[in-house]
Amino acid sequence: MNQLVAINLPPSNRLVDLIANCWANGDAVAVLDPRSPSVRNGERLRVLGAHWLIDHDGSHHLETNAPHLPSDARIVITTSGTTGPPKAIVHTESNLIASARAIAERLALTETDVWFCPLSPAYIGGLAVIARALLLGNPLHISGHLDQGSVDDALSHGATRTVAVSAALTSVDLHGFRTVLLGAQPPPDQVPSNAIVTYGMTETGSGVVYDGVPLNGVEARIVDGIIELRGPMIAQRYRDDTPIVGPDGWLITGDLGAFAPDGTLQVLGRASEVINSGGHKVNPLRVEAALRAHYGAALGDLCVVGTADERFGEAVTLATTTEHPPNLEQVRLDLTTLERWELPRRIMTVPAIPRTETGKPMRRTLGEMLFPDLTDEAS
Repeated sequence: MNQLVAINLPPSNRLVDLIANCWANGDAVAVLDPRSPSVRNGERLRVLGAHWLIDHDGSHHLETNAPHLPSDARIVITTSGTTGPPKAIVHTESNLIASARAIAERLALTETDVWFCPLSPAYIGGLAVIARALLLGNPLHISGHLDQGSVDDALSHGATRTVAVSAALTSVDLHGFRTVLLGAQPPPDQVPSNAIVTYGMTETGSGVVYDGVPLNGVEARIVDGIIELRGPMIAQRYRDDTPIVGPDGWLITGDLGAFAPDGTLQVLGRASEVINSGGHKVNPLRVEAALRAHYGAALGDLCVVGTADERFGEAVTLATTTEHPPNLEQVRLDLTTLERWELPRRIMTVPAIPRTETGKPMRRTLGEMLFPDLTDEAS
């Protein structure tokens, strides 16, 4: 039985060395983000049940009554908390090795490949890169942020593979990498030739579906419109020992999905975020895609949510950061690719779209923020 060591340090070679040392001692690690509010990290520590904390001030003994972990546990990581309080997920050594090997096979990785990790290792998108490099013996170039300077520096040090969120494609040039794994957000309309759109979640330990095709050893199916996944890299239990997967090993993702005619998996958004407007089910991702396709950057940052409505139950509501949004009637006329029940019924300007640290919109938070002052603008 091993202990859990929480590390609250910025991304660096020291952080990577600490992770490697903990693993060598048979312990598991949890990485916190020093940039997060202390209250948020305190919440994470409580959920994690860490025994030790390493920060700038040294090592601190914590949670003496917290249960030990299984001997093969290597990573405990919290979910992003987009749909509720964060939960702590336990990844074992076998989970991490299965993920690393499946990705190495799909990408045809060699020992000469160098990973560049610009994402926070407090979340699975960044931590999985570190774990993969350590397990496979690939060199790693790590940075705390993604900008053109860090990209150019990584390339000058021989980096060949990297990870990014889709939003980064508008601000940095990533064409110098052999492969860019895109995750966390819906992909852009135009995906660079060296980019692969991945699908996965914290429970899967990294992306497990690449450009709609599951990695070797991964199964995907659709049950009642919901994506379910099964594979050796998927975590089995939460920190409190409750199961993550069913008795048959299938993970119910909570994501809507469908198989295209060519057999590739299409991810259609979170089932919990579907808007029920007058009995019609509206996928906010579809509405957002239509808005971006027609208006480009003119709407600034945007998010579509469902807000309470006496007539329709929920109204499709566009929140945008632009100070002068277009007229609602004009927007409804412009979006010719949408069904009438998918068209926005309200437009609200907000200072910023609330997002998690990984860039996912916090639709529930946004809806609660908007609703008190909303009145119907269209019938």
